Amino acid sequence: MGTNVKVLISCHKETDVVNTECFMPVQVGTSLAQKELPGMAHDNDGENISELNPMYCELTAQYWAWKNLDLDYYGFCHYRRYFNFSDRMFKEDSYGNIIEGYIDNRTIKKYAWNDQAVEALVNDYDVIITERKDISSSPWRFKNSFAHYKGAKLLHEKDYQMMLDIIDEKYPDYSKDAHDFANGSVTCFCNMYILRKDLFFSYCEWMFDILDTFCARTDMSHYSTEARRTPGHLSERLFNIYLNHLLAARPELRVKELQCVLITDTTPQEREFRPAFAKNNIPVVFAANNNFVPMFAACFRSFLDHCSEEYNYDVVLIERDITAENRAKLAAMTEGVDNVSLRFYDPGRILQHFKLKANAHISVETYFRFLIQSILPDYDKVLYLDCDTIINADVAELYNTDIEGYMLAAVRDVDFLGQINGANKKTLKYVTEEFHMQDPYNYFQAGVLLFNEKEMKKAHSVNEWLTFASTPYMYNDQDVLNLYCEGHVKYLDMAWNLITDCDHTRVKDVIIHAPDQVQKEYASAHANPKIIHYAGYMKPWHRPTEDYAEYFWSALRRTDFYEVLLFKMSEGITYWQINDHGTQTGPAHLRVLNTLMPIGSNRRKTLDDIYIKMFGR
Repeated sequence: MGTNVKVLISCHKETDVVNTECFMPVQVGTSLAQKELPGMAHDNDGENISELNPMYCELTAQYWAWKNLDLDYYGFCHYRRYFNFSDRMFKEDSYGNIIEGYIDNRTIKKYAWNDQAVEALVNDYDVIITERKDISSSPWRFKNSFAHYKGAKLLHEKDYQMMLDIIDEKYPDYSKDAHDFANGSVTCFCNMYILRKDLFFSYCEWMFDILDTFCARTDMSHYSTEARRTPGHLSERLFNIYLNHLLAARPELRVKELQCVLITDTTPQEREFRPAFAKNNIPVVFAANNNFVPMFAACFRSFLDHCSEEYNYDVVLIERDITAENRAKLAAMTEGVDNVSLRFYDPGRILQHFKLKANAHISVETYFRFLIQSILPDYDKVLYLDCDTIINADVAELYNTDIEGYMLAAVRDVDFLGQINGANKKTLKYVTEEFHMQDPYNYFQAGVLLFNEKEMKKAHSVNEWLTFASTPYMYNDQDVLNLYCEGHVKYLDMAWNLITDCDHTRVKDVIIHAPDQVQKEYASAHANPKIIHYAGYMKPWHRPTEDYAEYFWSALRRTDFYEVLLFKMSEGITYWQINDHGTQTGPAHLRVLNTLMPIGSNRRKTLDDIYIKMFGR
């Protein structure tokens, strides 16, 4: 590079960052951290104030750069906030931020986070800042900067006044700029800027002197954690004061304002998982969200009960919002079980550009099975299981099924076959007029799937599968799989996916219409199920007398989530509300429904029948 410029990225934890010759991640508060973060510079090297990070925030990186780096230009941003270095303007939220989900190849290209763009910009400008905003017309509606600071609940108004008093005393030539800014409403935020070396050094000498004086005169021993960050908060105002004074004195300086990009999720995420064990892996994938954790816990408990010592079980739970606490509780279930690994995968990066539809019964998590070929690229065969299942056998037996030449193995859907054979005219019309399977009597249930990933990859990429899934179907991704895998399916014994007698009406109202041989297979599987699948609108957590509900409750009692689900049930939020993967709606509606139409009543049964006729299963 012809111009020696660095844009330092302040980081306090492991995070996704842009890391090039020009972009330089720096760990702040390193002296107080438990460990040094790899792949970063550290603010405790050389002359530093790293130990002051709880008060000075990202300024410890700025101080470190001031004292230890020799550059032509010094730039600063945050692990969650970057400049838009491109020549395009993008839509902002009401607070003036461009919102992006992740740092990935797409966003890196979109916002020109590369050395060439940064160098070209600093060659044309002396000062680069975030766009100045008028806070009087923002959602905050503060009349001026002082009122804005005063409106921060955890900060103290007197500290802003102390800053002004110090400027009046030590830097009287800045007084007018300081008070004009305090009484004005235009400001740039976030301590993000790129300055030419002489300007940066001048700013640091001035700003750190004021903050050091402030700290010497202010007792912060009883301040809250946020209030202790006051020097960092004041520095945002100091930068604006310095900038206004500088530009008034030197109007020839070239200034560029750039948009700010806010990244909502910078958690490091492996793009793909390698096998958890060196050999004998049985890869098993589930998908759920935080609402469905108790149900997954019961399923996983039953899964663990039947694992053999002969194999290693590589379990991946695809999820987007499970809390750290719930993750820890789930992971603890494998303690002492050396041949079972449980890992969590966030698919947000893959899914962010697809509009996948959910409904009252099916959540967006159902589409996660399409991601398996990307998440676990080293496996030619992967077992997928819905979380509303209870495992009564070693899944290694199922996994060892020979599916060479097939795209997947699955169980025929006895409910669907009953519908199209007379139980549901709407489904029959759908199959006849819209859903053009060559033989709909080969329709399979997608809650238990053994994927031949070699064949799935040959057929379609992940993007293609998700594009197919973006088209509305009656049964969502299950229809997609049936449509695009038809003719390449190996059919399993129904015992491997025994769908229960939902609401004690599925057998007598629906399955009774299924072809004779399918009914017989269902009866045999029901007598000795290897995987119980609570598919349908009524679950054991809706009504404990559901078919095979005792298996679910027996497993759940041996987890940390038994009381959690009981509490939710007592609040009346689980009937129809926690679906196959976790979507939940408001409890108030259900309390009213349960009062007017109690579960088990004739009125409730009539409503159930109407629901089934309108929405299918």
